[in-house]
Amino acid sequence: MFKKFLIPLLIPFIVILTSCQTMKSELQGKNKKVALKVMEIFDNGNVDELDNYVTQNSIDHQRDTTMTKKTGLAGLKEMFTKFHEIFPDLKTTVHSIAVAGDTVFVYSTSVGTSTQPFMGFPAGQKQTLNGVDVMRFKEEKIVEHWGFIDTNDMMRIVEHAMMQKNSMTGKMN
Repeated sequence: MFKKFLIPLLIPFIVILTSCQTMKSELQGKNKKVALKVMEIFDNGNVDELDNYVTQNSIDHQRDTTMTKKTGLAGLKEMFTKFHEIFPDLKTTVHSIAVAGDTVFVYSTSVGTSTQPFMGFPAGQKQTLNGVDVMRFKEEKIVEHWGFIDTNDMMRIVEHAMMQKNSMTGKMN
């Protein structure tokens, strides 16, 4: 008698559980696509497209206050625009991307040649930065971002620039 009641109750439970998993997987796939699109916008400078992928009041924990005082989407647009002005040839390669719940993790390398001095680096300096971007999503839009760059890369660029400067002036380290 117990089996008669258990099977009719168990089947709908399994159906609901598997459909929830499918919906979650589809949403995670959409979030990955959004993260990749934002990385593409970082390179190409088409910041108006960010309206489709980032909320107006998003929080960027990596916001550079020397580049913009604005917050949210407006601040992100301004930072992307300035990066594109400084590095018009910027090219980002995504090495890996992972999703956990509502969060997407992207490990990438960005390479570009500066057209003006940037962070103490001279103009015309090719820069390569490895980093990880962490993006939290809500309803298929980015609501929060953290970015981490490999500071060893930056130190190598500084060291190289200093060696070039010293070789031009005849100074030794």
